[in-house]
Amino acid sequence: MAEVLGIVAGAAQLLDLSTRVLVASSSLYGKLKNIPNEIETLKKNTELFIDLLWMISSDFDGPINSQVHSLHVTHRITSILHDAKQESEELALLLEGLSSNNSSSARRKWSAVVSATKEKDIAERCRRIESFKSTLQLWYQHQSNARLRRVEHQLSQVTVSQEAAHTSMSLIAHQARRTSAVIDSNRAIVKRLDSHEDPAPSLEHRRRRPRRNATLCTCRPSGSRAFLSIYGLQLFYSQEASHLPNCPHRDGSISWSCGVRALSPKIQMMVGIQLGGWTLSMVGGLSPHNIVDPKKSPAFIALREAERNLLGWRRRIASEREYHQLALSSAETNRQEEVKALFNTLLQKLREAFESGSASPGDYTADNFHALHNFVVLAVMFAHLHEHLSGVLNDTVELLVAGNADISHRDPVYTPLYYMLLYLAITVPVKNNKLDTILINHGCMTSQSVVDTARDPSFVTMFRKNPSLLEGHGQYLAHAAAIQRSETELGRLLRQNKIDLRTTTPSILSLAVGWTTGLQILLDAGANPNDAILTAIYEDHLPSIELLVDNGCSFFDLDHYRLSYIKASKADALFFATSLPASSDVVCLLVQKLVERRLQLLQLATKELPEAYLKRLGLHKQQHVQPSPDYDALEVFRQLEAHKVQVPMALWPGSLTNLYHHPNMTDTLAERLYDAGFRRIDELDEHGRSPLMKTILEFSPKTSMPLTRWYLRKGCQLPRSLAYVDFLDQAKMFRESLPIIVWITKDSRLCGFLRIFQELHPEGVEQRDSCSCWCSTSGCTPVGIILRTYPLHSQLESFIDRRRWLFNLARYSCLGLSLDKDTFADICRLEVFDRLGMAHTCSDYHYHYQCNNYHSDDECYSGSDSGDDDSSEQGEIQEEDRYLKQALDSYLELYFCLLDTYADRFEAFWVAWWIALEYFLPFETSSGEHSYHPVNLGNVCDPQSYDEAQSHESYEPNVEAITAFLADCIPQLSSETRANFFGQFEPTEDELRILMFRYPLPYDEASLIDDI
Repeated sequence: MAEVLGIVAGAAQLLDLSTRVLVASSSLYGKLKNIPNEIETLKKNTELFIDLLWMISSDFDGPINSQVHSLHVTHRITSILHDAKQESEELALLLEGLSSNNSSSARRKWSAVVSATKEKDIAERCRRIESFKSTLQLWYQHQSNARLRRVEHQLSQVTVSQEAAHTSMSLIAHQARRTSAVIDSNRAIVKRLDSHEDPAPSLEHRRRRPRRNATLCTCRPSGSRAFLSIYGLQLFYSQEASHLPNCPHRDGSISWSCGVRALSPKIQMMVGIQLGGWTLSMVGGLSPHNIVDPKKSPAFIALREAERNLLGWRRRIASEREYHQLALSSAETNRQEEVKALFNTLLQKLREAFESGSASPGDYTADNFHALHNFVVLAVMFAHLHEHLSGVLNDTVELLVAGNADISHRDPVYTPLYYMLLYLAITVPVKNNKLDTILINHGCMTSQSVVDTARDPSFVTMFRKNPSLLEGHGQYLAHAAAIQRSETELGRLLRQNKIDLRTTTPSILSLAVGWTTGLQILLDAGANPNDAILTAIYEDHLPSIELLVDNGCSFFDLDHYRLSYIKASKADALFFATSLPASSDVVCLLVQKLVERRLQLLQLATKELPEAYLKRLGLHKQQHVQPSPDYDALEVFRQLEAHKVQVPMALWPGSLTNLYHHPNMTDTLAERLYDAGFRRIDELDEHGRSPLMKTILEFSPKTSMPLTRWYLRKGCQLPRSLAYVDFLDQAKMFRESLPIIVWITKDSRLCGFLRIFQELHPEGVEQRDSCSCWCSTSGCTPVGIILRTYPLHSQLESFIDRRRWLFNLARYSCLGLSLDKDTFADICRLEVFDRLGMAHTCSDYHYHYQCNNYHSDDECYSGSDSGDDDSSEQGEIQEEDRYLKQALDSYLELYFCLLDTYADRFEAFWVAWWIALEYFLPFETSSGEHSYHPVNLGNVCDPQSYDEAQSHESYEPNVEAITAFLADCIPQLSSETRANFFGQFEPTEDELRILMFRYPLPYDEASLIDDI
């Protein structure tokens, strides 16, 4: 099967690369003239190649018997696919490079852009790819013929198997009749022996006799299933046990069945054997089944409609914060009623479907998903509203259970309860969840799969609330004693040595969180405090946290078990608390205990280490001032170990030399640590990055904005030696977040990322690099880099963000960004440069563009050189752009001339200038159409009415029309008119929802106003 999967993966990858080749070759026709016939041939051959790859991928994508494929054959075809991928990728990059280098809207000659060597390279690669295509065609034809022969053979085998099963049933039935006679004889003998037993046995004997019916069995059938779909039929096999291994009613009965079923009509032919106790039975014949098509089943259709409606309701919420308000407003109460109405509608549709007989609670898909599984996923999405929805959720679960609550469909068992836990681990509102109690009350008990969940600190409360989930986990008596807070029972079990303190499914110590007496008993008995500290933090129980820390709990590198993770990850107590987030009291307590641990380590070092080592670490035997917790604790710990000093592991300071470099740092925690004495906020890590730099380069915008503002308030900035433009080239998320919203508060102050952009570098936002490209006069500026973040080949949203940044620059400058005349002139030059379609020759532009479109930041900014372009080709491109440079200079000359006239009304001039160029020099796509809709001018004059020629054939500016338009437009741009004009650049409600998904920024006004 691995070889078949390799073929499918290789075909899919090659299909993607061939599509890139086709797109790149097609785009050349819109950009270049006199293209040789080889490119047209390449397009046709690539289209045929794509059709062939689609057929290969479709035929091999599905359940296929891997044994029919020869290892030699599959290895050979995988090798061919690999070679074809390499050639296609090289050709795609080559053609895309030609397309991206020619960003001009003017069509150039093929010979002016493509050198003879490169043209020969393209032709040679085309020939090799055509050869690979021919080889794949021959192989595919051979495989198709072989497949037909295999299908014929499989059909004949099915017929033979059915005849053999019928014969075996007859033989086993005959043997069963003989076995039954022997069993009846044995029972008669046992009955006669019982008649000689003492009719009045002693009381002691009676008590020792087992009581088989003392408890009610709550087991659900469990086992494994498998199926193979072929020609609209399903060949299936199943093994099922009636009782769990630890059930007192377990009789060892197991049933096996196999057969074939049709999905339409819903009929299956099955043969089965049941063995257990003193019985052996066989079943067989035709019977109906409950497997349905989810696209046609009324129950599954109702669930799908409810999901669409409920998710639509969630998209109407502007801010995620509104989901978790404790003090509910009237608007929020109305929203809750809307959700409740949608769930009630779903319940009504399910009832109608079940009552009409068109669906059944026992219906399930071919993958063994029941309607209850789908409903659980839907209900968990609204766990924060379970208090309000508990009634309708209970009624729906009661309707859907119908004896099918715990049917498995994979290994390990994925029950509805397990599904609930799986999605709760994603949505996180565990504390508000009511669905677990509802499922358990209706018989959806746990299975072995819940053992993994029991180690997650987020779900300990659920197990404490529903102790029946832990039955059969080996330590149930100890679990029950901890849950019931029984000091007597816990002590008795410890004295009898019946508690395994090392168990983590779940940890007995974690179940005792909130009960300090029980915690102390278990800790005195040898329990590991690390097992419960994350649970105590999650449950926000201060006395338990303090008790665990005082008993030697570690702060760093704690085992953190999470659902669906095979192994435990590592977590640090303090940063785990801030990620929840925990209460401020918990964070303060942990910071206080961390300071105490650091001072204890320092005291041990001054006592045990020689003076020479202490001086090397910046420490002294005699401290003349109050000792600080902010020192290189990691190196101190290592030196103590090197000197054979026994250091308690509770004093382990973590693997970071500076806490501010932690990837989960927040502004709140940073403030707590700073107040506690941790002041090294400018220290560089091993890669030469300060905490401020790491925050902008690596953190999400939601986290980086408040934390960056905190660093700036404390006086941190980028190193003066680091060029601002170079840093922004690396800070992709920061660059993209800056233009997407208008960063101005209602009281006309710069805020958010724009305020950060202004104060981040000590030399300001007008620092220039050494670029010699024609897009600037004396180097690129940070403001220009932000504008250039959105290249011409991006999507419509990118053009909107580029326009938003461009038009608002004059406002930003007046409100504090303070850009000078030369910077505005260079921004004008850069924008006209791009609108003319001129090619950038900046040292980092092509590399920077690739990073935005193809690669990750780590791949792009690894320090490798990106300039593989031949210098002679760059010269040819510049020579081709020389006549466009004349147009560029003409536009700049007109800009300066008009600027002198309207210098006293610069903001109105800036707006009117770009409104004019939106019409007279628009961005164009390869098809010649405008890339986006024109700006909304309101009642301001229309620039189109000033263009008498109605033609854009020339690249030179229409001086008369632009001058006349500005003369009429600028007087009409009053402050009120400009305010209305700028209003169109504020994000719409739909844009905000998209931004919430891509960059979860805090958009409420209070979070935008900062006081740096």
